[in-house]
Amino acid sequence: MKDMNKKEDVWIHTSCDQCLGECGIMVRRVDGIVREIKGDPECPNSNGKICGKGQSAIMRLYDPNRVLQPMKRTNPKKGLGIDPGWEVISWEEALETLTKKLVEVRKKDPRKLVFSTFDTYALCHWLPSWTQAFGTPNIWIVYFCGQYLHSSMYITNGTFHCDFDAKYCKYLLLVGNQSGFGAGLGPNISVQAVAEARKKGMKVVVIDPVCNQAGSKADEWVPVLPGTDAALMLSMANVMVNELKVYDIDFMKKYTNAPYLVQKDGTYLRMNEKPLMWDPVDVMAKPYDADFKDYALEGTYDVDGVSTTTAFDILKAHLKQYTPESVTKITTVSPATIRRITKEFSEAASIGTTITIEGVAFPYRPVAVNIYRGAGAHKHGVAVALATQLLNQLAGALYVPGSHRGINPVGPRPNRDAPPGFDIMPNWGWNFDSYEGLVSPTPGLPRAPNYYHYVAKRPETVMLRELFPLSSTRAAHAVLTSANPEKYKLDYQPEVLINCRRNPFAGGFDYKVTAEAFKAYKYIAVFATHFDKLSDFADLLLPEAVGMEKLEAFPNLLNWGHNGQSAQWYWGIKQPVIDKPMGEARDWRDVMMEVADRMGILEYVYDKFNTSNSISHHFSDRYKLDVKKKYTPEELCDRRFKSQFGEEKGLEWFKKNGYLKWTRNIDEQFPLPWLKVRFPIYHELYVRAGRDMEKLVKEIDLKDWDLEDYVPLPTWKPCDSYDRRGTHDLIAINFRVPTHAQSHTANNAWLNEVAELNPYTQKIMISPEAAANNGIEDGDTIWVESKVDRAQGIVKVTECIHPEVVGISSHFGTIAKGKPIAYGKGVQFNRLLPGDMDPVSTGVDACVRVKIYKAG
Repeated sequence: MKDMNKKEDVWIHTSCDQCLGECGIMVRRVDGIVREIKGDPECPNSNGKICGKGQSAIMRLYDPNRVLQPMKRTNPKKGLGIDPGWEVISWEEALETLTKKLVEVRKKDPRKLVFSTFDTYALCHWLPSWTQAFGTPNIWIVYFCGQYLHSSMYITNGTFHCDFDAKYCKYLLLVGNQSGFGAGLGPNISVQAVAEARKKGMKVVVIDPVCNQAGSKADEWVPVLPGTDAALMLSMANVMVNELKVYDIDFMKKYTNAPYLVQKDGTYLRMNEKPLMWDPVDVMAKPYDADFKDYALEGTYDVDGVSTTTAFDILKAHLKQYTPESVTKITTVSPATIRRITKEFSEAASIGTTITIEGVAFPYRPVAVNIYRGAGAHKHGVAVALATQLLNQLAGALYVPGSHRGINPVGPRPNRDAPPGFDIMPNWGWNFDSYEGLVSPTPGLPRAPNYYHYVAKRPETVMLRELFPLSSTRAAHAVLTSANPEKYKLDYQPEVLINCRRNPFAGGFDYKVTAEAFKAYKYIAVFATHFDKLSDFADLLLPEAVGMEKLEAFPNLLNWGHNGQSAQWYWGIKQPVIDKPMGEARDWRDVMMEVADRMGILEYVYDKFNTSNSISHHFSDRYKLDVKKKYTPEELCDRRFKSQFGEEKGLEWFKKNGYLKWTRNIDEQFPLPWLKVRFPIYHELYVRAGRDMEKLVKEIDLKDWDLEDYVPLPTWKPCDSYDRRGTHDLIAINFRVPTHAQSHTANNAWLNEVAELNPYTQKIMISPEAAANNGIEDGDTIWVESKVDRAQGIVKVTECIHPEVVGISSHFGTIAKGKPIAYGKGVQFNRLLPGDMDPVSTGVDACVRVKIYKAG
């Protein structure tokens, strides 16, 4: 019998999901109530530290405004601000209703079902298997996450993301990026690593239109005009190559395609389908994988009557147009600043030096240029990322101590310092793939296209992924295709939408266009924690569990969860910290598995689980699922853990211990000397894909499809906002504050209090020049108006912003009354944005021409 006088007081290992950091946390539960949260000292991704967002997870769990019962719509009229007339129903009615709708649409055409989510656990673990079993290819994700980033990183560093080694770095250049200052990848551990590096003397230079968290704490803030970062990066590359003549020749020869011979049509010269390089000692062209005495980096060579030039020579000539004098007119950054920063970066790169770590001598290139969405979430964003990577490549600063690196390019490998049972996971111990000698992402990584075997064809998906063969994230277009599929040659009309953990308004564009897209669906089911703008269009509202109510086997991923600042691999757990979810909330994964069972397709879902090649979602032969059996969430998690680590380390072990961790070996931290691949500085792939797309566009008669970015070298091209003639003479952008993540945290009572104490976060930032030109004073209520919409807010006049820019925090401005704490506070930036159809970057341009004026 339970002792009623004994007080329960326990600490529970789990994972925070207030942002994408997924830091390990310890949750204290006293008599069934969560009382305290602290960092988990066993988690290498947080080292026992926790940020304010993690602390405030208590308020998300116990938020009195949560949706906690299933509901159905009674008002057939839909639109922003229109009352759906919600009626509370039972879960049985909700499940039967959803099952019936899905059976109907699957019988008609399974492609007419669309999932919309930014639940990364679902995206990388169970949802692809569910949709494959159902028969739909349509998973619609976010607009701004990585539409430019992931594709460019997969091509240039072979992994999902960009990172840097803070421990040995001496000069860090952050471009539209606040990594190390509470935002970006692995925010918790990177803050600690960058703080330690700065104590040792690392210099930080921030290039950004807003003097944000990173800019205000950096050694130098360089205000740049939005959307011009590519021109600045290319000018720096020009100064390195053509003025200072400082670049890592050895790296260029051995680890890039700079020596590849290029024909006049922009393609490589090949022999037996292998690109050729010139050996100046043997005075002949050879396939890239032949034995070379040396590599010609520059020059023009005649090969069997074909005139060729090295890729590096073409790059040098291309860069000459980006002189600091011409680029200052584009970026507003002075020629002197461009040259000085480039000289500092080049000198800090220490080209030619080595460093010995654990008895191994490495090239020492202690510099890194790191980009994130501030610079890249624009039209032509891929060019920005490629230009940024070019600086790292010229310095030889890839995968060596102190340099740029991707996320987990090599390892973890079996039979080293790995835990027992490790070698039973066949997808672990991965290395780069290569094609024609060039780096190619490991199969099984999230959204990793098979770039060098791409297929351009008539669209089959709502995201139009077939029209973007070199992109990994294609999200914005689903709004446009949902409303008008015929325009984009899609041969079906989407009818049913299921949405979870995603707000297509707060993270989208033009509210009127977005609203019309959702009106086009015949039925919408939303898993919700709150009533928001999307719930105005929902037919069925289902209460979604929050992070501390969920069970997930390793909620983060090997390819992004293992931030480069950590010297350990790890595997962890997210587990419920209360006995059952609040109210009637359920994890949407469990709901969709129940629906699959009622539809009769659960065995097909299990079969997809069994055959998945995902690095982080794998069942070994011993633990593969019996497709005729129904498993509980606990049983599935247990099998996944045991598939990775053997019988002794199942679900109960991880519940008790939280994390399994082991050493990241030196060749896994800094793998360059062991790599047998090259990193492209010249992107012939874009030339070939552009030609194939040109043929396809003509073949299917697709009107006004822009192909201008299919070029082999990064080139600056202006965003639409660059032309500021007329009344709309300012550029509005958004920025992130580290105390918030996406938009859901704006309704957190604790974080709202922090935001209200910050004079910038919920206000509109403009410069003194913009204020004077428009008769505006600090504290005035003003309108910010674009060509598609306008938004009202209180202005903050400050020197901490570029004179031609209007800055708006990305987290606030909700018009959803179901979020009463956030309602009416700040400005919702995305409503000002028009839609865009970028041919390569595939995203919405996150800068827009606006005018400002006092509210009447």
